[in-house]
Amino acid sequence: MDLELTFEEITGFEPTGDLVVTHEESMETAIPEYCPDLARIVDSVGQVRLREKTLTDGKLTIGGNIRVTVLYTSEENPGLRSLTLSVPFSCKVEDKRDCQAIRVDSRLLLLEAKMLGARKLYVRALPEFRVKGYRRAVRRLCTGVRDDTALQMRRNQAMLNVMTDVWEREFNVAQEIPLEEGQGQAEDLLMDRIFLRMNACQHFGNKLVIKGEAVLSLLFRGEGQQLGSRELTLPFSQIIDGEDLPEDASFACTAQIMEEEVHPVRTENGSGIGVTLRVALMIHTYRQCTVDYVADLYSTRYNTLATQQTIELPTDQPPEDIRRDTAQRLEGAGAFVYMTDADSTQPELTTEGDRPAARCTVHMKVLYLDEAGTPVIAERSGEVSTELAQMPSSVETEIEPELWQHSGSGYEVRVPVLFRLHHSGEEEITALTAVQQLEEIDRTAMPSLVLRRLRQGETLWDVAKQCRTEEQAILAANELEQGSDLTDTMLLIPKVR
Repeated sequence: MDLELTFEEITGFEPTGDLVVTHEESMETAIPEYCPDLARIVDSVGQVRLREKTLTDGKLTIGGNIRVTVLYTSEENPGLRSLTLSVPFSCKVEDKRDCQAIRVDSRLLLLEAKMLGARKLYVRALPEFRVKGYRRAVRRLCTGVRDDTALQMRRNQAMLNVMTDVWEREFNVAQEIPLEEGQGQAEDLLMDRIFLRMNACQHFGNKLVIKGEAVLSLLFRGEGQQLGSRELTLPFSQIIDGEDLPEDASFACTAQIMEEEVHPVRTENGSGIGVTLRVALMIHTYRQCTVDYVADLYSTRYNTLATQQTIELPTDQPPEDIRRDTAQRLEGAGAFVYMTDADSTQPELTTEGDRPAARCTVHMKVLYLDEAGTPVIAERSGEVSTELAQMPSSVETEIEPELWQHSGSGYEVRVPVLFRLHHSGEEEITALTAVQQLEEIDRTAMPSLVLRRLRQGETLWDVAKQCRTEEQAILAANELEQGSDLTDTMLLIPKVR
């Protein structure tokens, strides 16, 4: 006869690993009438913006556009010019990971812009998409058996850190930021780079308060065709309620820009920059829980057949952030420098000495004016590494706004890199999954009293199970307490009546 067990379900999310997708797009486009002729391309910079990421029936669709800025010079007009165009993309691939939530990170492996005459441009882009998947995982653990007092159950306890939910929320940010006196007039905005930085993700009652800032790095042409650059900060915050926000949970949040618009504005008080952003938040919920489960059982009255199984319980903790930077020297630059692009390779986990470490290589492109005032692009690379307290399950990186310092005949630039460490894994336990009650034990054939010591690796539970008695009965018969040292102790094993 199968005995009826009671179960508790442990529900959480577990990462499924990354799916890496590359997709090539190219296009030819005519130069708009309002732009002067192309004479020389100085640099081309692209930023990937996602508009769509859907996973249906094992088919993943990723869509959006690559916002390409081409910096160039023209024989018609002095100074640096720019042209911004949008390269749309849409790719579909198979994804059989059975994910309930996905996050897509992107970077450009290649971007090239070529002149096809003074009024025509060819652009080719190769974006890479790293799709992080999260799958719902449900584990059932036996917590007891209904209505049988003759059963002796061995209960164990597990402490788990579980990612209980993954969800998204989008919001818009729109603001005009004035340029303070002395910062120059932005006659023509040539390009912008935007960094999102999360400052807080705090839980108050049934509300989640998220605070961050968008850091804008701007390149513009001012009065007299002079190049200028500014860094502006746009704070943002979101209050999220109406969601299931457990009081004992902790939260982690990442943000991505889905759409953006940056343009110069004129006001009665002077000039400024207008910014409109559509931002997507991905929020992870973590809880620490204690699980009581039945690992084994037996009956003092019946022969039983207990089925046990090794169960892997997913464990996950909020990510850990470490900031490091790389320093590069730029000699021979004049009075103006501006970083047009910076990216890092996929980080790798390694060991330095006896300590785990993470490292990546940062590639950067810097615009400066040479002695003749001609715009030039210099490319630099630098390695960034950090020692770790323990080896994480995975690591990812983000580039943050760079820091410039003028010294002597050049500049030193420091590019901060955020290493985000993820600690996820599985804890194995052995738990009861089924029990069959067989024939009743013939207790007349059992000795009424047994004397024996514990063997190597044996526990009091093992002895009680073999002799079909109770742990508490053995302790009482030997005038011992739970937790007593039983090494080399001759035990009196009574028979349960």
